Amino acid sequence: MEQINPGNIKEYQRYLKTSIVKNRDVAKTTYKVYESNFNIFLCFIMERWDNFDILDEEFLDENMIDVMEDYIVFLQEELGNNKKTINNKIAAVSSFYMWAAKRRKIKSHPFENKLDRMKGANDEKIIAEYFLSLEEIEEISQELSLVDEEGATDYDKQDQIMWHVAYDSACRIGALKGLKISNLDLEGNRFVGVREKRGKIVSVPFTDETRALLEQFVEYREAKGVDCDELFFVQLGGEWKGMSTQSIYNRVVKIGHIVGLGDFRPHCIRKSRINQVAKFDINLAKTLANHESLDTTSRFYTEKKDQSETLDSIIELERKGSKKNSETH
Repeated sequence: MEQINPGNIKEYQRYLKTSIVKNRDVAKTTYKVYESNFNIFLCFIMERWDNFDILDEEFLDENMIDVMEDYIVFLQEELGNNKKTINNKIAAVSSFYMWAAKRRKIKSHPFENKLDRMKGANDEKIIAEYFLSLEEIEEISQELSLVDEEGATDYDKQDQIMWHVAYDSACRIGALKGLKISNLDLEGNRFVGVREKRGKIVSVPFTDETRALLEQFVEYREAKGVDCDELFFVQLGGEWKGMSTQSIYNRVVKIGHIVGLGDFRPHCIRKSRINQVAKFDINLAKTLANHESLDTTSRFYTEKKDQSETLDSIIELERKGSKKNSETH
């Protein structure tokens, strides 16, 4: 909470004050719950969306649908919230923006009638869930290998490095944004001291193949004269700066187009990598994901088999069991 944009807290307190004046009977019940839920949202945008000003109309117009969809994924997959809880947390954010629009602090509610609420049974998801196949992973890597060939691809070296580091490490978008040249340990195949979810310090590992690409990328940065410490960069007003979370998000969406996905997100890379590792060893997948609970890895980061695949696995186990019994006798 101490890291949250203080202006955002101030605006929300104004909303609470005027709301409580109108309906003091629920000050210690409904509005306490709303405040708690909105604080979760503020922490989320602090960690994942650069602590943006919640009344910045330009940002809201361009990004708020993406922010809210990412928030729903976060509530589902990181907090394990059910649909009713998610809807309540969306309502807390929506109520604030309804108030802000009525008070003419913003022109209009930034996601009213534009965002679906959670519907239906527990196995339905409002956000598409993608677990890339090995063939799709290879297709993306192959397309991004063409970045040095002029006119061969619409992607660049930053896209290539972003994909390989994100996939190798299964890191979250906050860690991806936080990667710095000063934290790059090429000998150890990792970035060290990276601040991630809830301020946790982690290492972001990568493969030998990615290390070779990073060595080239460092030389590429130096040749361009990039002097900011952030790994991913932009030039604004003649000054080199770290790439924003939104820019990284947009690049990953574009990477998804390689395999025909229009709503691919950074978290899809994380889930795809963890899922592939879990096929061999669920405990290694848990460690790579920095999960405290194996249940989180299993429930939210592994692709579920349908009934026919499950039956095929049962038949294969029965076949092996029958063969073993025959050999014993």
